[in-house]
Amino acid sequence: MQEPVDVKELGALVPRLRGRKVMVVGDLLVDRYVLTEPARLSREAPVMIARYQAEELIPGGAANAASNLLALGAEVIPVGVVGDDADGDELRSHFDGLGVDVTGIITDPEHPTISKTRVMVGDPNRMKQQVLRIDRDPDGPPSGGAQAAVLARIRDRIASVDAVLLSDYGYGAVGASVLDSVRGIVGDRVLTVDSRYRITSFRGVTLATPNEGEVAAALGRRLQTMEQLEDAGHELRSRLEAPALLVTRGNRGMALFVEGRDRLDLAATGPSEVTDVSGAGDTVIAVATLALAAGADVSDAARLANIAAGVVVMKAGAATCSPQELTEAAAAWA
Repeated sequence: MQEPVDVKELGALVPRLRGRKVMVVGDLLVDRYVLTEPARLSREAPVMIARYQAEELIPGGAANAASNLLALGAEVIPVGVVGDDADGDELRSHFDGLGVDVTGIITDPEHPTISKTRVMVGDPNRMKQQVLRIDRDPDGPPSGGAQAAVLARIRDRIASVDAVLLSDYGYGAVGASVLDSVRGIVGDRVLTVDSRYRITSFRGVTLATPNEGEVAAALGRRLQTMEQLEDAGHELRSRLEAPALLVTRGNRGMALFVEGRDRLDLAATGPSEVTDVSGAGDTVIAVATLALAAGADVSDAARLANIAAGVVVMKAGAATCSPQELTEAAAAWA
C-alpha cells in the first residue's frame, strides 16, 4: 500500500540530519573515471582511438556512503582498509582534506586498494559514455593484522557515535569478527547494513537495504510478482530479526517491510530517464541511517532515502545529495 507524504514533515527532517555522528565500516573503494574524447580509428586494430582529457577520483563503496553522509552535514568516521599504494593515499587525502578523522582507514600492504577504473568517451560538451571498466580486486580479505586494527578502531570510537553503517561489498572488511564486535557494543544505537552478497549474515540490525535481486539470491527464489515480493520481504526481515527491511527496486521504487505493519510501497522519484545508477544504494543507506539517527520514523526515513536516490541517479558517477537538493526534491515529488 502507499501512504501520502507530508511535505512539511519531510522538509523539517532534513536540517535535523546535520551534526549526527556516524561510523561507516566497510569496503573502501576508489572509482576512477578516465575522461576521453574520440579521435579516429586505429590502423593497428578495428578499435577507436580516444584522446585523454582528464581523470577524476570519486570515493566508492563504503567511502561513497561516507561521502553521502558528509554532504548532508553529518560527522563521519570511516573505518576500513586500503592498500599501501597511490589510490589508498589519494582516498585518505581526500577525506583528510574534508576534515574527516582518517585514523580508522587502515593501510594493509598485502591488500591493494580496491579500484574500479571506468573509461569514458564522448565529444566535448556532451555526456560521456562508459566503454570499458577495469577492476583491481584483492585476492582475499584484509590481513589478520589489518582486521585487528579495524576492530581496535571500532572499539575505540563507537561510544561517541549516533549510528553505525555497515557497507559490505564482499571484499572482507566486514567479516564475522567485525560484525560480532559491532553487534556486541552498539547497544540501542542505530545499526544499518547494505550487503551485496551475504545479507542473511547480518542479524539484529535496525535496518537492512538490499535490492530486489539480493533478496531473491538470499532466499534462493525468483521474485516475479508483488505477492512473491511480499512473502520474501517479510520472510527476510524475520530471518534478520530486524525491525525493518527496505528493498530497493530500481525504477519501480522501493518496498518497506516493518514488523507489525503492512508493506509500504514507495514510487520512484525524479525523471523517468536516469543518468547513472552507480552508487545509488550507498545514498539510500546513508540517508536512511541519518534519518533514523535523527529520530525519524522508519517510514519517513525510507521516504527521504527514496527521494535522495531520485536526485543522485540524475548525476554522473557515484554522486551525493545536498541538503538543499533533498529539501527541494521532497517538495517537488511529494
